[in-house]
Amino acid sequence: AVGIGDLKTADVIITIGGDGTILRTIRRLGAPIKILGIDMGSMGFLCEVEPEEMYYALDKVLAGQYRVQRVNLLAVSINDVQKDLALNDILIYTPQPAKVLDLQCKVNGITFFDGRADGLLISTPIGSTAYVVSLGGPLIDPTLNCLTAIVLNPLKLGVRPFVFSASSIIEVSFPTRKRKAAVIYSDGALTSTVNSKSIVKIRVSDLYVDFLRIRDLRHMFYKKFYEVRIRGGKEG
Repeated sequence: AVGIGDLKTADVIITIGGDGTILRTIRRLGAPIKILGIDMGSMGFLCEVEPEEMYYALDKVLAGQYRVQRVNLLAVSINDVQKDLALNDILIYTPQPAKVLDLQCKVNGITFFDGRADGLLISTPIGSTAYVVSLGGPLIDPTLNCLTAIVLNPLKLGVRPFVFSASSIIEVSFPTRKRKAAVIYSDGALTSTVNSKSIVKIRVSDLYVDFLRIRDLRHMFYKKFYEVRIRGGKEG
């Protein structure tokens, strides 16, 4: 039988499913890793290959006729201890629905938000097609290298999404006048709980995922975006 340890040594991991399958694969196997995604879902965005194209795509890969889209993961640390990695996004969120957090958010030591809100979402460019767009944030072209930060439901008016350079370090703290904990989600999975004395830092990691692409990256990106996020899913 093939175990997890054997899969970690594979040249390419072929996933059959949707975006969730890819996210779970990365969480189980770690990074760096190479992935070719076969899309069996109705809303998959990370996968490129349709089921009927599987053998065609495999022939292309075996012949070396593919491009690599490298995506560096986000690293989240609490009090300077690394806790988790994420491909799409890191969400710092209130643990109590309808109860807001007190947040102070800095980028490279400069405050960009200080006040009450439901939370803060930090996203990679590849994650811009997921929670970011649903929150009214920008669609990031896959050739750009940056971070997106969105304050969720701030009580202050005029707070808009932010786009920072990929070298940025985002720091989130919680004023002690409110001693509520916050929760942290990495790619939708609850991974940590923090208290008012915690300092959360998010940066781009050196670890990465390589997606094997057999078509033009930007063409497929915008085609997929239209199918999934505008039309609402694949036909059929």
